Amino acid sequence: MYPQDFPVERFTPVIDLPMILAGLVLLGLAVAAGHAFARLGERDRKPSPRVVAASIHAAIQRKLIAALAAHGGATSNAAQALVDEVEIRLGDVARVTGDLGKATAALKDALAGKRKTPPTPPAPPTPPAPSPHAIIVPIPGQGGGSAASAAAGGSAAAVAEVSTAEGGLVGAIVNLAPPPATPPPPPGPLSAAEQTAAVRAAVEAFAVHWGTATSDPASSARIDELEAAAVQLTTLVPAPKPTHHTAAGPAH
Repeated sequence: MYPQDFPVERFTPVIDLPMILAGLVLLGLAVAAGHAFARLGERDRKPSPRVVAASIHAAIQRKLIAALAAHGGATSNAAQALVDEVEIRLGDVARVTGDLGKATAALKDALAGKRKTPPTPPAPPTPPAPSPHAIIVPIPGQGGGSAASAAAGGSAAAVAEVSTAEGGLVGAIVNLAPPPATPPPPPGPLSAAEQTAAVRAAVEAFAVHWGTATSDPASSARIDELEAAAVQLTTLVPAPKPTHHTAAGPAH
């Protein structure tokens, strides 16, 4: 006896198209839901304060390097771009710390017993103005009707002639007080060359403070400061618990 002598009824699968379509739809929904949850998880995972600080520093440093590389008239444009970048990245922080820093510094000075403003030093004593005086010089051999000629030396001296009772002449040289000194006029605006030099000097001073490479100690110090500020600004301070005061009743 052989197996083929016993016929076995075979099962023929039936393919149902609606079921296949429904399965594909469910699979697509599952993939979409998983992708959505993954994106929500990425949003919840915010970058660390160190990453944020490094990105801010790098963005400003790029504008700084461009300003250092600029020459001539392009220096002012590159410096303005640097200022704009600082405003974009740290403008709100600077506005918070500006007046607050001044108020806190004044409070610290008051606690330390320092004067609010340094006393104005006394003005140097003004030398007394020379009083007008005359030196009378006799002119011998001059007749009473003749006139002696003389010249005044500038605005600080005048020459006068006086007749004596005997008919002779004497010359009187009168020294007058000098006029008050005129203050110098205020300096005018910078020339184009002076302005370019001033902007260049300011950019170089900014570079010393900010750092021009990642390996600079100044760069590490600024990133540390930015990270500390980011941590401080994103740290939730718990609200104080309310205290319940029990009012004491009248004594019996």
